[in-house]
Amino acid sequence: MFKQTPLLLALILSVSQLNVGQSPNQTAVSVGSHTTKTETTYDAEKDKTIIKLAPLQISGENGKYVSLHMSPSFSFSGGQVVTPSIIDFELQTVVRGRLRTDLYVVFMIDGEKVFLSSSRWAIKRPVPGRVWKGERLVFRMPYETFVKITKANSFEIKFDAVTFSVGETQQQALRDFLTYMKPGTPSDKSADAVATPRPY
Repeated sequence: MFKQTPLLLALILSVSQLNVGQSPNQTAVSVGSHTTKTETTYDAEKDKTIIKLAPLQISGENGKYVSLHMSPSFSFSGGQVVTPSIIDFELQTVVRGRLRTDLYVVFMIDGEKVFLSSSRWAIKRPVPGRVWKGERLVFRMPYETFVKITKANSFEIKFDAVTFSVGETQQQALRDFLTYMKPGTPSDKSADAVATPRPY
């Protein structure tokens, strides 16, 4: 009993610290045999809410890529959802070898090429103990394009000559995430504050 007290105090302290400035909440939604997690963060100072799909793996090893995850998100003022005009469609990679400075990324929606502007950040050691490198790419995706993806028969992402096919489970997760963008939906879908999971 007494041996558990310091551990419980540390746990309570770590959870309480999450509520300073921001309140991350997480909702688990079953998608087939997979559980999709959606994270909600509210910044009290900016009165801004961000709803994000927790990193979901698209692919394992493919060429020089060890893995590829996606994590789209959108934001709005206050606590009532407003359908976004832009979605931040984040991709997270783990790569063997060097990162290309002139990386060419294109989204293929039912065979149609879609090019989007993006921001990139390198991650030196995404996997502890490995010399692999990683990268975060955030694409500014129009809402209409995101809707097209959820309705598409095929959705692929091309990194130069390497093509990643987005499976049905991942597309279903995107369809489910689209329901969070309905106007007037309360953003507080979970009362428990939890830490944000990461794929690496």
